Amino acid sequence: MSYEIKRIAWVWIAGLVVVAASPGTTTRMLDVNGIRMYVELHGRGPALVLLHGGVGNGRQFDKQVPAFAKSFRVIVPDLRAQGRTSDGLGPLDYHLMAEDVAELLAKLGVRRADFMGWSDGGVVGLDLAIHHPDLVRRLVTLGANFAPDGLNPPDVAWNQTATADSFGEGSRKAYEELAPDPSHYRVAMGKTIALWRNEPHFTRAELGSIRVRVLVIAGEHDVVRRDHTEELARSIPGSKLWIVPRASHSVMLEQPELINRRVTEFLKR
Repeated sequence: MSYEIKRIAWVWIAGLVVVAASPGTTTRMLDVNGIRMYVELHGRGPALVLLHGGVGNGRQFDKQVPAFAKSFRVIVPDLRAQGRTSDGLGPLDYHLMAEDVAELLAKLGVRRADFMGWSDGGVVGLDLAIHHPDLVRRLVTLGANFAPDGLNPPDVAWNQTATADSFGEGSRKAYEELAPDPSHYRVAMGKTIALWRNEPHFTRAELGSIRVRVLVIAGEHDVVRRDHTEELARSIPGSKLWIVPRASHSVMLEQPELINRRVTEFLKR
């Protein structure tokens, strides 16, 4: 299996999910599109929504929230079938998760927001920018792809044969600590792997329709191919591209101060 995918999965699930919500955090569970969706609210100011990576949860942003909460009302949901949010019937797809986020924000009374999405969260952000342009003010993506073959070949190959067991026993135990239905692990992982095999499929025309300001970020050694990331940036009119030297797909965890500073500058510009 791909070492990079395995390492990232461990960071995503086992390394962060057991951290408790910080003091002053407001947590809510809301009915959204037939699921119960968990969300944390931090700080005050213009709305900034942080969208986590696949098989993860909002605690992946523990190194970002304190910095962003100084200037923004930071909204951090757990996406469908992940973290503390329940699953629904049928497969996972990015558009469905984007619609969940749009409905969540409507219930929170948020009409327009900035978005920052890591990996799968970045893909959800792209879907929102395409289908809900009035909702998105600015968008930052980190390690996002726009087609399944946008990953490096070993990681594409891993997706073709992976099962829930491929994530390791530690991932299962960590999932069970938070999930509303701990017995749902194999189903949730199977849905996520199927998602990665088959999506996303944004066309160049769809990406070209995005009119919000976009910052496309990837690590120099990302799981997403560099040429794919460059094509994503070229396809979005006026977007900015930043390839972070000596960084992997987990750049926001590896170099949080650098990422937080650059993203804050972009959002305030």
